[in-house]
Amino acid sequence: MQLMRSDYTELTAHGRGYVTDLLKPDRTHDMLEAYGFAVTRSPAGTVSTEDAHREMAAIRADFGLREPYAPLLYRDRDAPLVTEVTRKADSDHPAFHTGAAQGWHTDGLLEDIGTIRTTLLYCVRPAHGGGRTFLLNAGRVFDELRTEDPEAAEVLLRGTILGRRSTIPGAVREAVGPVFAELGDGHYATRYGEGQVERWYPKDAVEQKSLARALGYFRARRDDPDVRIDLLLQAGQCLIFRNDVLAHGRENFTDDPRCPRLLLRSLHTEAPGRTS
Repeated sequence: MQLMRSDYTELTAHGRGYVTDLLKPDRTHDMLEAYGFAVTRSPAGTVSTEDAHREMAAIRADFGLREPYAPLLYRDRDAPLVTEVTRKADSDHPAFHTGAAQGWHTDGLLEDIGTIRTTLLYCVRPAHGGGRTFLLNAGRVFDELRTEDPEAAEVLLRGTILGRRSTIPGAVREAVGPVFAELGDGHYATRYGEGQVERWYPKDAVEQKSLARALGYFRARRDDPDVRIDLLLQAGQCLIFRNDVLAHGRENFTDDPRCPRLLLRSLHTEAPGRTS
């Protein structure tokens, strides 16, 4: 990967883009290596749910991703491995099945840092309005923080600083760990987030001040266009991203009741690679 040097403004400049052809996996892999994400485009003009599952299987084959991973939180809920992200009036899930915005997070609420390395998010039908997905090069921001304020950055590496707690009724579970961990190749695994599920555990007043500086740095930096990109997926597009190194979120959306927003999501413990 080249994330410590990547700049997302390169992808929004005139003449550039981030969407690749589903039938050209080498170009998609180059995008993933450079920016931590890529968006493939189906050759079909319209897509069905069956088309989406078939094309997600092709993407898995192209990039050496095995069958989808079942997150710990859902293993006793009989949840499908490929999840439908759409509005459902009878659901108790606080995010998947509502039109509400989702704050910054990484997938795998209860997993150890870096467990879920890749997320696939395939758009079958976009929303009537809104629903953009946003990505943050969290490792680059953290690397900058280590240079500017090493004491604040060190707090985010401590193994018991962040708890992430389930908000699903009847499933009160929490996983505690660091916010960042060094990967050994100049990059950082992350479980950065700021929303309803995070609980912070500074050990004393000094660490509380360092933590406040660290989170303040991220809040000031995370909307800058060189480290953040907003994507509005269209029908037939699949977002592939490195969940272990990028944080992501979603704006709220409104639906056309006759054609509600539908995305399919799968999680994988492998990083995407070339298979040929």
